[in-house]
Amino acid sequence: MKTDYSLKKLFQISKKFPSTVAVRDSKKDYTYKTFLNMVLNISKKISFKRKNSIIAIIGEKNILSYVSMFGALMSGSTYIPISSNLPIKRIIKIINKGKANIIICNSEKIDFYKKLFPKKFFFTEKNLSAKESDYKIAKKKVNKLAYIIFTSGSTGEPKGVCVSRESLDHYVKWLNSNFNIKKGYNCSQFPEISFDLSVADIYGTLCSGGTLIPARTAYEKLFPGRFIKNKKINFLVCVPSLIDVIKSSSDLTKKNLKSLKSIFFCGEALLKSQVESIFKIKKDIRIINAYGPTEATVSCTHKEVCYKDLKDKKFHSISIGVPIPGMEIKLLDNQKFSKKKGEIIIYGSQIAEGYLNKKENRNKFFYSKKKGFYYKTGDYVVVHKNEMYFKNRIDNQVKIKGHRIELDEITSSLIKYGIKKIHTIAFDNKIVAFYTDKKKFDKKSIDVYLRNNIPEYMIPNYLFKIKKFPLTQNIKLNINSLIQIAKKKINVQR
Repeated sequence: MKTDYSLKKLFQISKKFPSTVAVRDSKKDYTYKTFLNMVLNISKKISFKRKNSIIAIIGEKNILSYVSMFGALMSGSTYIPISSNLPIKRIIKIINKGKANIIICNSEKIDFYKKLFPKKFFFTEKNLSAKESDYKIAKKKVNKLAYIIFTSGSTGEPKGVCVSRESLDHYVKWLNSNFNIKKGYNCSQFPEISFDLSVADIYGTLCSGGTLIPARTAYEKLFPGRFIKNKKINFLVCVPSLIDVIKSSSDLTKKNLKSLKSIFFCGEALLKSQVESIFKIKKDIRIINAYGPTEATVSCTHKEVCYKDLKDKKFHSISIGVPIPGMEIKLLDNQKFSKKKGEIIIYGSQIAEGYLNKKENRNKFFYSKKKGFYYKTGDYVVVHKNEMYFKNRIDNQVKIKGHRIELDEITSSLIKYGIKKIHTIAFDNKIVAFYTDKKKFDKKSIDVYLRNNIPEYMIPNYLFKIKKFPLTQNIKLNINSLIQIAKKKINVQR
């Protein structure tokens, strides 16, 4: 088969730096030689069970997940990354929608999943082997897709984004040429494996000779500044709101960030106040801001941030930068292309193959004879001094702490619970649900129900009963009025 770029890089690095630590997982080190042997061995086991599989990886940020991802690619298969902390009902939906025929999970969970899926093949960490293996890969056909990653869907169901090997290759090449991760650099992993930003962590590190160190414990997640210090992190990949977490724990200090050389931000708007607080304690740090939806393979723009970017007070956030090579952006405003403002339309090598359910592609993925496939993001930006700045969404989708959330999915889940007249909004990184039913609902009971159906980060922070929904003069829901109502009610609760 034509070997993927990421696999080629792993082979090269493993031969060049066999004793360099690839993954530091729970105080145990795995060298590149060991890691490659594990990948080769699991790949052979996968191929023996079923060729060109769809593999559901139900995992955490650990060696089993990393080996399984590369092993899936090496076997010619497609993988579906699923965080083990998602609600069981959601995990089952994703496995069924993805039509996975192999499941990889922790051995503690295998009996549970075998009862649910008795006809599927299973692998656990017990199947990992570091024995010497043949470095040659037999030529064979491979699946076009590298992975299918599920995001929040407006219909109330998780939506599968299909990312090809070609798209992943293009992105990993860009990561390699721009991250500048050197042999032995300690690189963090904060995002869960079902969050597409983790692709930047995992492939950006393991295809460059760095050492991947996941933040796994509750303590490490609550105090990321101390994690950076204790693990001597050199390269940090994260959503901008992680800086707020560090600040809130009084950990944004020179001592904690001493080892840090670079930060790659993606997933939400990077605020100038966040950058300023970093530069105050570490002047020589390299900061890259990036933008991109899951449908464009993690990120498709980049900007090197410097002091002068903080001087212009017109915008509170940092520019999203320029498209990476091989990608192109156009702005669509009122059905016409504009150079000043509009919805971001993305073309190029990293555009996904669409959604797993082709019906969901309507109004999002289109084909142009000149440009090939393009994607309408729903992200609206304005241009100032030739720089693009994020303004708002044109639909009912939001991002909170980097997680993409369809508010309609939350509303749909609440309707299934039994609330008939409901609407959900987001402001100030909080989710607020309003309802006008005569019956009064108990928030605690609702939370229990939601935890079994949607991820924790999608559960509303507040639930308010109001007499009626405020409307505009055009008889549309008045979101601004709902925000004001929410502010008043939240202040009363405080």
